[in-house]
Amino acid sequence: MATVVERIASYAEGLRYEDIDQKTRDYARRVLLDALGCALGAVESEPVRIVSQVARGLGGAPQATLIGHRDKTSVVLAALANGVAIRYLDFNDVYFGPAWTAHPSDATGALLAVAESQRCSGKDLITALVLTYEMQMRFSDLPVARNLWHEGWDHSCSCAYASAAGVSKLLGLDAGRIAHAISLSGARANTLSEIRVGDIPMDKALSAPAAAANSVLYALLAKDGFTGCPTLLEGKYGFKNAVAKGVDVEPLVPQKGGFLINKVGLKPFPVEGMTVAMTQAAIEVGLENKIKPEEIDAVRIITHEEATAKPSWGPKKLRPTTKETADHSFHYCVAVGLVAGECTPENFTSRWLHDPTIARLISLTTIESTEEMTRIYKRGHRPAAVEVRTKRGTFLKEVPYPTGDPKNPMSWEQATRKFLPMSSRAIGSAMAERIVAHIERIETLENVGILAELLAAVPRPTS
Repeated sequence: MATVVERIASYAEGLRYEDIDQKTRDYARRVLLDALGCALGAVESEPVRIVSQVARGLGGAPQATLIGHRDKTSVVLAALANGVAIRYLDFNDVYFGPAWTAHPSDATGALLAVAESQRCSGKDLITALVLTYEMQMRFSDLPVARNLWHEGWDHSCSCAYASAAGVSKLLGLDAGRIAHAISLSGARANTLSEIRVGDIPMDKALSAPAAAANSVLYALLAKDGFTGCPTLLEGKYGFKNAVAKGVDVEPLVPQKGGFLINKVGLKPFPVEGMTVAMTQAAIEVGLENKIKPEEIDAVRIITHEEATAKPSWGPKKLRPTTKETADHSFHYCVAVGLVAGECTPENFTSRWLHDPTIARLISLTTIESTEEMTRIYKRGHRPAAVEVRTKRGTFLKEVPYPTGDPKNPMSWEQATRKFLPMSSRAIGSAMAERIVAHIERIETLENVGILAELLAAVPRPTS
């Protein structure tokens, strides 16, 4: 019988654009628009600047575009730099499964770089995107007893397998070579979850994009005949036992039918996935009741069990000094929502990180979980509520399904409203609107390089 990797590869080879229903195609366009908006919004950030600078310094064949720059570099380096840009703001998509919380768009930088270098069509890119999401989310859905984050394994581990499948599809590999690409990539991708503990470093934005970029290298090696281990997933010393504690890995093999990409959530705020609902609840309870920060006596966050027990939570999140730590701080994000009445990338700058009003609200905030919130979370959602106590009364807002949740998905119009402000700051509003139009009709593009050229526009003030 064929191995799990071989059967995944057979599915990947056989998937066609025509197999994807219209609803899924429409959502895939929204997902792509969202990821590219996140990238454009981050092009001037320090981590993206560093990676792009290193990529330009290393040079290489001008195969793929660096988003927000005129430069082209090797497909592997472009995949890395663009992936970090997509990931850095923590504004990109999120999916909750029993095995991992994942951000499947972490691989989109790699897919776009390969699609450009191979002169793939828009249909090719959408097909590879749907395939990559299918694999990433199947890893997240593995029926483990406890989230693998608690066992020390970051979700970047699964990005390596998923990205390799999508990249191989764009390279036009046959099933045999796709299997080798997946095996080569997965064998080197066991990222430790320690990178998200305490004061979170820039590495948060690098780990999964690095796995995705490396998958490009391994797929190119497989294309030329390099071989990988076919039993990597179910073997005695493979993923099943070494990482996933003996869980059944058969569910990793996709079946014909529905596509999991429709269950991914898009974020209305640049915060960690479990923080979205409580941030929305804080904004809404504050605005609806005209609460002034100075009148607040206490704040209570009500959420699910995993939020209070996750390994990345800890004392450092109560005194965040970096953007990476702040966007993973429930207390900070709720305070921002109550004070600013919004939550945007600007709310994670130094001015906000050192705001005494934010610090005061953090000190007044407690967090607890309930069984009902936990039940909703275990069904793949991200619920929360925020209660604010003042002398004129106590106000509560519950958000079981925040904007962007699969039960409350973003429309194309909402995704566009998120995309335009971020991208306009980087490349101007006229170019941003052209990108929206191209992605809306991406299936008509014979060469994705046309889209890449628009993303490469030299940064300039909003026009």
